[in-house]
Amino acid sequence: MDKVKLPLFADVNAQLQQSDLLVNPADVHGVICGLLSGGVKLDSKAWLAPFDELINEGLGIPDSLEAVLTDVYSASEAALKDMTLGFELLLPDMDQPLETRMEALAEWVQGFLGGFGMVHSTETKASDDVKELIADFASIAQMDVDSEDDSNEAEEAFYEIVEYVRMGATYCFNELSDSGDVKDTPILH
Repeated sequence: MDKVKLPLFADVNAQLQQSDLLVNPADVHGVICGLLSGGVKLDSKAWLAPFDELINEGLGIPDSLEAVLTDVYSASEAALKDMTLGFELLLPDMDQPLETRMEALAEWVQGFLGGFGMVHSTETKASDDVKELIADFASIAQMDVDSEDDSNEAEEAFYEIVEYVRMGATYCFNELSDSGDVKDTPILH
């Protein structure tokens, strides 16, 4: 498989701002990853209808965004399927203020939960670990952003949360995705 690279946050943001969709790139990526991790059929089209429903209330995705959204989807699917590709969250660069990055992380997690909930069937048996991850994600989505704290400890805590979310999304994908592959994934604690 060719290595597919996730577009840059700033590039996705610029294209979203030129469209009629008033969404953040982190939210877009979170929704796509939630759909993938929740079990949407892994093909190039199955994700579009639930994505459109969540992001644009079913009104259709602007043609101008199709290419960048397909790139985000393809890169996310490839990275979730192949751990050597290094699945990453689409968040603002490190040079952005911590508050901005924390808000984007909360939006990513909210998007993930929306996408996951859109396709994850209650009939599908999720492990206790996945249920715990989803509960943790719900707490992270509600986190209070302290705009006064730009300390090293706050930066370190941010990166620990990002890593937890990254690994949690990967874990959910490995357990519940439509890939049909049974993967041996370590349990998060």
